[in-house]
Amino acid sequence: MAERISTYANSQSLARELMRLQTDYAKGTAQSSSGLKSDNYQGIANTTQRLLNLESDYSRITGQSESAQIALDRINSMYSSIQTLMDIATSMKNTLSGAMSGSGLDSASLQIQAQEMMSESASIMNTQQAGRYLFGGGITDTAPVDISDTDYATASAPSTADTNYYQGDDYKAKVHAADGVSITYGITADNEAFESLLRAFNLVVTNPSDETALEEAYNLFSQSFDSLNVLQTVASNQASLLNTQIDRNADELNLLDNMIEDIKNVDLADVTVKLTQIETQLEASYALTSKLLNLKLSDYLA
Repeated sequence: MAERISTYANSQSLARELMRLQTDYAKGTAQSSSGLKSDNYQGIANTTQRLLNLESDYSRITGQSESAQIALDRINSMYSSIQTLMDIATSMKNTLSGAMSGSGLDSASLQIQAQEMMSESASIMNTQQAGRYLFGGGITDTAPVDISDTDYATASAPSTADTNYYQGDDYKAKVHAADGVSITYGITADNEAFESLLRAFNLVVTNPSDETALEEAYNLFSQSFDSLNVLQTVASNQASLLNTQIDRNADELNLLDNMIEDIKNVDLADVTVKLTQIETQLEASYALTSKLLNLKLSDYLA
């Protein structure tokens, strides 16, 4: 009779089951609310190391893509600046052709226009991107071109190359766009394309009525245009390489992101079903607990 009316063991077992169900329900509710399997690594202990490795890869590739994008922005700015210099060279060449044929500007007007366009060209060579001078090599905080430098002499025909206007160095930047992928880029304003353009203007400004000097300047404008075109092609190729690598990085980041989500995130539909099942079990357990608690010895004694 004592074993029949004792409910202690059943009560203890039921209490443990209730605690388990309540714990599972709280966990499921938290997962449903956050969308995460756990709010700490301990909750996903069996996959923690894999998750850490994936997150490390994601962080590294993100940094590489950001560096590649910065380099790409600089190269695109260089490309645009070179295009403007090419337009200036073409314009001045046409103006010079008219003046030399006698149907264009007089020497005084030609000199003024050449001086203005020379200053404009120098300004373009001093283009900045995010506060950095682009054409100065590793010296990014100082304008690379100063045509007023006292060492930069006035030109006369026949002229020789003169880069004394240049205030930069010969450093070329390198960007690590991906593991094992490094791209060296950069154009310095002492490049022959820039030098010949400024020298052509120098000849016109200094010798606006000297036919020999003007002919040499005309040829230098053509030479500069061709050299600038080569630089622009190089910049275009570098930009293409970076664009391709940035796209590849984006694909890899998308894959890593999916793998990380698979480890961290829950299947909300599955969690919802489990919560419904737990609720049903809890209701049944509460009902049984209530029934056990209300039992009295007199219920068994007739």
